[in-house]
Amino acid sequence: MNSNRSRTYPSIASAQRGAVLIVVLLFLTLIILVGVIAVRNSSTDLKLATSDQINTVLLQSSDSVNNKIEMSVNGLPSSEQYKQIMGITGIFGYYFLGDNDDDLIDFCYRPRSAFFNIDNAVIRRGGGKIVNNTTGYCDPTQADDYTSSRNTTMTQVMIKNVSSTANSGPFEQMSLGSDSEEKTSKMYTFDIYSTSVLPAYGNAKNQKVKECFAKDASDDVDGVAKCMSDNNIPNKMLVEQVDVANIESSDYCTYFGNSTKTGSSNALCRNS
Repeated sequence: MNSNRSRTYPSIASAQRGAVLIVVLLFLTLIILVGVIAVRNSSTDLKLATSDQINTVLLQSSDSVNNKIEMSVNGLPSSEQYKQIMGITGIFGYYFLGDNDDDLIDFCYRPRSAFFNIDNAVIRRGGGKIVNNTTGYCDPTQADDYTSSRNTTMTQVMIKNVSSTANSGPFEQMSLGSDSEEKTSKMYTFDIYSTSVLPAYGNAKNQKVKECFAKDASDDVDGVAKCMSDNNIPNKMLVEQVDVANIESSDYCTYFGNSTKTGSSNALCRNS
């Protein structure tokens, strides 16, 4: 007995459609992978660019402090900034005009105000604080503590007298100058620690930023920069050693006798 059975076979067209679908899916997968890799690389490049920009801003902020101090010290003695920095209430005058060689001075760099005034600084001696001003350390909640009105960068400075170790070479006891008429009464060597931070780019609280500023910047273990880095706060510290000398000069006056009219002495004075 014969029976008729019907069989179906896949056609060539349907097989081709299945192959095309597989190829399309493979291409879509490759495109997605390429897109993911491109986005990831773009994010990495953006982070690198942002990090480089942050480092540049912080470096410029720290360097501007050192430049400001140098310009003020080397300026005219009659200028207001020279008087601020070298006077009895100045950060260098404090050492020159008093017996304070072992003290450390901390102050917040406020270029829009008289930041050289010792009344706005913290003075430390022997592990303690002999002057503990609330304005001595930068405070992220205070707009005036930022270096500009954009309220992005702030810089803390520490002055440390290292004359006892830096000036221990031959002839350190001799006065500066070409002869005895031009000399210096005192010459100091200071280490200047300038630490700039961007508080808004970190995840630490404002109080923690202020606590980090209060660290001893000369301590490699618990320094300001280490405290900031431990709390994920972008920072940059510059350390510069400077020599500050108080140069004295004298005036020679040659008298030409008494005036026949006024009876006063005429003098021709020449600066040495």
